[in-house]
Amino acid sequence: MSLRRVLAALLVAGATLVGTALPASAHTELESSNPAKGATVSALPATVELTFTEAVTIDPKADSVAVTGPEAVRWTVGKPVAAGRVVTVPVTPVGPAGAYKIEYRVTSDDGHAVGGAVEFTMSVAGAPPEPTSPPAAPEVTAPAAEQAATAPAPSSAPAAQAAETGMPKWVWFVLGLVAFAVVIALVFFGLRKSNNTD
Repeated sequence: MSLRRVLAALLVAGATLVGTALPASAHTELESSNPAKGATVSALPATVELTFTEAVTIDPKADSVAVTGPEAVRWTVGKPVAAGRVVTVPVTPVGPAGAYKIEYRVTSDDGHAVGGAVEFTMSVAGAPPEPTSPPAAPEVTAPAAEQAATAPAPSSAPAAQAAETGMPKWVWFVLGLVAFAVVIALVFFGLRKSNNTD
């Protein structure tokens, strides 16, 4: 084999190695975590720690770290802090024992987004989740209250009118005629008696 062919073969092999190595080193990946992937944790952690293969940064507008568990319970997490390849997040564990998942999204040193999840198991329960407030009793709206306040009271006019009228008008008319007839009769008999005595 000539020297030229040997050099050509070495160049092809070197190019192949470089071509396969560049894509592998182009992306930042999660190297380890605490809690570790698949671990069973028996003590409540105060922080979550993520270690990457390269330095990362935190973009407050896009990046975040969250921990979720059974019944969609979510741990209270603080502000993530990146120091080189390590991201540390203060946490307050809540919820029952069971399977939990750390979901993360950070920014690699070259500006690419790096995201993923780490699953682990808690053998102890955290603090109970904050109870939700019961629904408040419905308040009486102003129009309803005003309507109740201004509702007209039952009228007493019919009773008053009944008291004023007492008897029908025709009864008074008949009584008037009777009284008039009595007066006429008394006058008539009085005059007649006077004439007889004369």
